[in-house]
Amino acid sequence: MPRLKLCADDSRAAGEDPIGTAPHWAEVTVLELDVPMWARLRDVNAWTAEQQDVFAALRGKVEASGAGFGLLMSAPTTPGRTLCVRHYTLNDGALNNGGTVGGGYVRRDYASDLPQSDWARGLHDTLLDPSALTGGDWTERPAPAGPDLHVCTHGTVDAACGRYGVPVYQALGGAGVRAWRTGHFGGHRFAATAVELPSGLLWAHLTPELAVQVARREVTPAQVAGHLRGFAGLPPLAQLLDRHLLVQHGWDWLNRARRATVETHPDGEHTVTLTASGPHGPETYRAPVLTAAPLHLRGSSHSGDTAPVRQFTLGTVTACAGHA
Repeated sequence: MPRLKLCADDSRAAGEDPIGTAPHWAEVTVLELDVPMWARLRDVNAWTAEQQDVFAALRGKVEASGAGFGLLMSAPTTPGRTLCVRHYTLNDGALNNGGTVGGGYVRRDYASDLPQSDWARGLHDTLLDPSALTGGDWTERPAPAGPDLHVCTHGTVDAACGRYGVPVYQALGGAGVRAWRTGHFGGHRFAATAVELPSGLLWAHLTPELAVQVARREVTPAQVAGHLRGFAGLPPLAQLLDRHLLVQHGWDWLNRARRATVETHPDGEHTVTLTASGPHGPETYRAPVLTAAPLHLRGSSHSGDTAPVRQFTLGTVTACAGHA
């Protein structure tokens, strides 16, 4: 049987536009876990009753609120250390109080004396009961400034992430950028793929050189627009309008709090309305999102099966009169 090509190679060759493939997260928990622990967390059949209960409660939270959450597993800089978590919450306060700065997520760091096998406690206490982070088993530590690049290097899940993710992770570290070897978070065919926090941007098809340029903002948004999966703080279709505005306004756009709604019409097309904090108060933009011809791609390097992959185009963008 011939060896399958990497799914990421197929995606690039097909010219897939990755925008709108970022998950929509209201908050993100990063668990610092040694690589062998990643497989244990992913092994649903081996979960304890406590771990099962935590995920059942998290499913209930998502169903009740409609707000998703991110779970990232990143290898700690010192293997074998006790459980540490980084918790990011979406920063939309600037829209509520009229401020102009407040894009992306707000990071808070917590250390404990718990073993890494108690990872379910980290999820419970950040995502379900944040009051437990005050005292008890947790000690809050100052969060460092600057970006964190979480690069999927999980080659056992998909070979593309091992082939392309590891060199990107190494290049970022060599350039002095804070980078993390990270477990699978979706999007094998976008390898090397990365979650950038606190900006909340997800990236696709990074090369070692491009990853460093993106982290240092040595390229313009227009130059890397085709590598952007989207801003996780917005619904997927709203990420198309957000990318357009990022290209238009430049990297400073990321300092604005943004929220959006997506209206679906009877014909299946959509209209996105996005409001962002601005220098003189909230600004609102609107645009149609149109369905383009789908691509047929493999979602995994380990399977020959293809499936339709949706593609979209953005219609004319208008700034709403008087803004909102």
